Amino acid sequence: MKVHVDQIPQKRNYAILREEFQNQIVDKLANMFKSASEISKKLGISLKSVQRLCYQKGGRITISDFLVIIDFLDLTLQEVESKIIWVGSNIGNGIPNPKLPFDFSTRAAARLLAACCNEGWISDGLYYSNSSKELRDSVRRDALSVFGGDENTIKEWVKDKDQYLSFTSVIRDVVQMITGFKGVKADNNPSVPSFILGNNELIFGWIEQTIADEGHVTSYIHKRRREIIWRRSFNKNLAVCKLNRDEQKMLDKIGIGYDVKNIGSYKTQLGKERIRLQTRISRRENIWKLRDLIKIPDSRKDKLFSEMIDSLARFKEPSKIRNATVKLCKKQGHVTSTDLMKEVNFKTNAGAIKWLRKYAQEGWLKCIEESYYGGDARKNPAKYILAEP
Repeated sequence: MKVHVDQIPQKRNYAILREEFQNQIVDKLANMFKSASEISKKLGISLKSVQRLCYQKGGRITISDFLVIIDFLDLTLQEVESKIIWVGSNIGNGIPNPKLPFDFSTRAAARLLAACCNEGWISDGLYYSNSSKELRDSVRRDALSVFGGDENTIKEWVKDKDQYLSFTSVIRDVVQMITGFKGVKADNNPSVPSFILGNNELIFGWIEQTIADEGHVTSYIHKRRREIIWRRSFNKNLAVCKLNRDEQKMLDKIGIGYDVKNIGSYKTQLGKERIRLQTRISRRENIWKLRDLIKIPDSRKDKLFSEMIDSLARFKEPSKIRNATVKLCKKQGHVTSTDLMKEVNFKTNAGAIKWLRKYAQEGWLKCIEESYYGGDARKNPAKYILAEP
């Protein structure tokens, strides 16, 4: 997913060209027309735009007029986008050295869009509010990696009751265009952009940012309770809660199990009725798999996640042995301690015997033949099969 200069809202946004490229365009036009006013009339573009282009070094030209000129000169977007050194509104800071076309096929881009959805809103501008300095810095880095720019492209405001990022207007325009986000997500009920749903790498980015913004990593070792959850609020009268629906599609696509439940309703200060839906990820194999896929851009939560994995390490060997036992039973119809010893690389079969007897006591294996000594005085191991469900 790439956004080219011709897809940016054109009439309220401007571009500045590299000096040598600007001079090349002016020279070509000068060979075709006698004056700036003739260029304006023939091409149907603003006289002010033509005058800035022809007579002002680094003059701003509306993107709409610029596109008319390059079309007239038979230039391609690929030729001209790299020659744009600034893009933005006529009264804003804009984006110096923009990374045109803006590439949204990266994990950083998915995190940025998730952040705008989770803790952001679009009104007169695009904002991201979070009390965590670390997360604000992370979102700023992701935005700059997608759009380019400098320290003035995204301003940080730190007040007593709010700490937030304010993005330049052209970033707002692009994000709103590709996401449909507007106002507060609980009211607007936006979907996850479809191009994210079709790309695993973008799904990973969306999920890791959502956990950072909205989630909790919980690990109570003694209670054997380990889970990752995040909660979202929606208007009570919505037929479909689109964010929740699409995040379930994401988890299904990458093979992560989850459960969703309504954890209650409440009224806002303005009297709007809202419900809260909780997405929960638990179970050892699930959590191990998710750890391999994501890195939470909140160091505290990511550390808790790693500690959770460490606490599960002692369960990893039993899981490996159980899976090997099932595999052997399905492959050859039964399993013996000798088979299991070779499969999991035990040094002797004593450990394998212990596990097979334990599984038989638990009822999911059944002994069909006890161990015995053969005619060569060698002990033949007992045979086990999977018990009937």
